[in-house]
Amino acid sequence: MTIFGAKAIPTDEKLRGGYYTPAPIAAFVAEWVGVAGNRLLEPSCGDGNILEALTRLSDDVHGVELFPDEAAMAMARTGVDVVVGDFFEWFDDEKHGVFDGVAGNPPYIRFGNWSEPTRSDALDFMRSVGLSPNKLTNAWVPFVVASMVACREGGRIGLVIPAELMQVGYAAELRRYLIDNCAEVNVVTFKRLVFPGILQEVVLLLAVKGSGPARIQVVEIDDAASLGDLEIGTAHVRAPLHEKEKWTKYFLEPERVTAVRALRADARLRPMAAFASVDVGVVTGRNSFFVMTPDEADEHRVSNLTIPLVARSAQLSGIVYTDQDHRTAVGRTALLDARGVHLGKHIGLREYVSLGESQGVHSGYKCRIRKEWWVVPSIWEADAFMFRQIHTHPRVVANETTATSTDTVHRMRMVDGVSAARLATASFNSITFAMSEVVGRSYGGGILELEPSEAEELRVPDPELVTDDLVQKVDELVRAKRIEDALDAVDRAVLIDGLDFTLQEVSIAREVWATLRDRRNGRAKSRVV
Repeated sequence: MTIFGAKAIPTDEKLRGGYYTPAPIAAFVAEWVGVAGNRLLEPSCGDGNILEALTRLSDDVHGVELFPDEAAMAMARTGVDVVVGDFFEWFDDEKHGVFDGVAGNPPYIRFGNWSEPTRSDALDFMRSVGLSPNKLTNAWVPFVVASMVACREGGRIGLVIPAELMQVGYAAELRRYLIDNCAEVNVVTFKRLVFPGILQEVVLLLAVKGSGPARIQVVEIDDAASLGDLEIGTAHVRAPLHEKEKWTKYFLEPERVTAVRALRADARLRPMAAFASVDVGVVTGRNSFFVMTPDEADEHRVSNLTIPLVARSAQLSGIVYTDQDHRTAVGRTALLDARGVHLGKHIGLREYVSLGESQGVHSGYKCRIRKEWWVVPSIWEADAFMFRQIHTHPRVVANETTATSTDTVHRMRMVDGVSAARLATASFNSITFAMSEVVGRSYGGGILELEPSEAEELRVPDPELVTDDLVQKVDELVRAKRIEDALDAVDRAVLIDGLDFTLQEVSIAREVWATLRDRRNGRAKSRVV
């Protein structure tokens, strides 16, 4: 019997966002902050790990904790008279700018799980300092802003926060705020996960409040035990004022950061959006029901209601996807497309829908909100595909079939007059590869992810610089997994000969790509036990 499995329902064991700080991290953060002076604050102290470390440095320590049982534990172990209640209710104007340092591990609570009135108080505070939170804002973000506001000029902020600070869109405004209001920003990252039993990747934000734009550096160490040998030196790279960009580039040496900035601003390259729009693939609501092999489609008598499908990036072996590629593809390569079909007039569809309903497929959210749950919306033939999740390099693949794709692969529509095959070739170059590492995001599993807006931001050469012979050559090389040779061919023909980039500029771009790619891939390997 066919079984239409559903994804596991995600659980959140700690909806209140409390992940307790390992002792080496608590001690390091407290000692770094304590250099600024005696008047110290922990805005969300939990059961007191960081608070206790602060009390070893000063007798003027203040703590706030929302949950009474946690506050009681913190008071018992530290002797600090912890304020029990909502931090943002307690944090009035009189407490702004009066602390020498703030240390903490703010709660990690997604917007939908964040209870009221705590959420509204926190977001109202952000608005009061000129920021614009949205429905993606996590609870830790306003705590970072409040820590800045609580500190005096020259004071220190030391926080344990999600690595999302570095990359995600909802933290872009926070990155700008830190750059504009700090003299120095240091971010310590870890190659291995440091919270036992928790997959959340964290960083240490170590900032000095002062006139921006901040000097910034990112330091990577193995794990929490390595903090004992860590010395935070002076950052050498000054960030631009109002910078909201991702901070991935600050893993690079200062001269490489300068080179990346120059390449992103170079007028010889244009955003991908100038040549094509990028959109997510088809969201079915239950791939196990809607996506099938040709044999399964025959078995359920719906083969005449299916269209060709790219369901996995592994189907895309070159930079052009052909009918022959689709015929030889293995696995679920057909998508049920019941648009315009009357259920009562197609016996196979009627029976297949009944089978799905017997297993509750129709009760899933995406299906439930449709007028006809078995009709998948937004099906259209893509001009090209683009990898969404990237192991080594981004890739645009021209589509010469009638296929669409699931949301594991992005779909692209070309601007009128643009050749998909030539754009796929033009984008296969060292500068675009380097830019993908800077504008994309990686969460510690070694995979780089490009959302549609990020993909459209990639800088690419004009496809008109590409010849048909180069398309064929690059396609053959990529299919043979000769990636470096394909890069060499496009770099020479398009970047150097076509756009007059120097060999040095291209070599630096190649090095940036390789450095950031190898770093994230290395992090994935370091998590394997």
